[in-house]
Amino acid sequence: MNQTGVVFTCAHTDPKVSNRRFELLAKFLYDLRPEFVVDLGDGADMRSLNSFDTSRPAKLANTAPYEDDIDTYNEAQEILREPFRRNKKKRPVWFGFEGNHENRIKKAVANDPRLAGSRFGISFEHLNTSKWFDEYFEYENGAPAIQQINGVDYAHFVSSGNYGTAMSGEHHAYNLLKKRLRSTTVGHSHKRSLFFRDDAKAIGLVAGCFKGAPEDWAGQANKDWWSGVIVKHNHNEYGYYEPEFVSLARLEQEYGQ
Repeated sequence: MNQTGVVFTCAHTDPKVSNRRFELLAKFLYDLRPEFVVDLGDGADMRSLNSFDTSRPAKLANTAPYEDDIDTYNEAQEILREPFRRNKKKRPVWFGFEGNHENRIKKAVANDPRLAGSRFGISFEHLNTSKWFDEYFEYENGAPAIQQINGVDYAHFVSSGNYGTAMSGEHHAYNLLKKRLRSTTVGHSHKRSLFFRDDAKAIGLVAGCFKGAPEDWAGQANKDWWSGVIVKHNHNEYGYYEPEFVSLARLEQEYGQ
């Protein structure tokens, strides 16, 4: 039986940026009532553990910004599910993936294990993934997990070679099919890319992002990014579907009043 799914990635919740976009998406999901939702990771930005800010990111972990990062992420997850809870309606099956930004928590603990602790330290448990997701896929062997869901390979990113670097480039979606040989959907780059192989009934998709504001560090690259979600209509068990791109601007137009 064909289903409807919604995919988004790279929301990068940030205490300095409003979570309003999640209110808009929550209303959209409640109206659409998809069978499943896939969050491809980097939902939590974890700026407090940014390795570019200091050579020892774990030193920042026990400060207020870490707590704010965690609270902002969990607030966003609660907002997304609240209409279903309030109206006592069955919510979609929710799949989640660990992205490289969530992985900052594990890197910080590995850098200084003394900081680990679910009560007074830092911990991946603070993201409450078992609460928010029906299935959550953490990193495997130091890289994002690749998981097949309804015939599609999903991952935060797919590596381009033996060294684990993320695949990217002008023909990103095409190269996903070339490498995986089946329908594949990824995030990470903040750009969107789409390639069909109708003869093979396979689709390569790079899902953009769901960011709420430009990044001051990114400069002109901000203009290359697309913010929104993708609806996968008529999704069959073999990984073929009809994609619809729903921009954050469209969500604001339809649900912002």
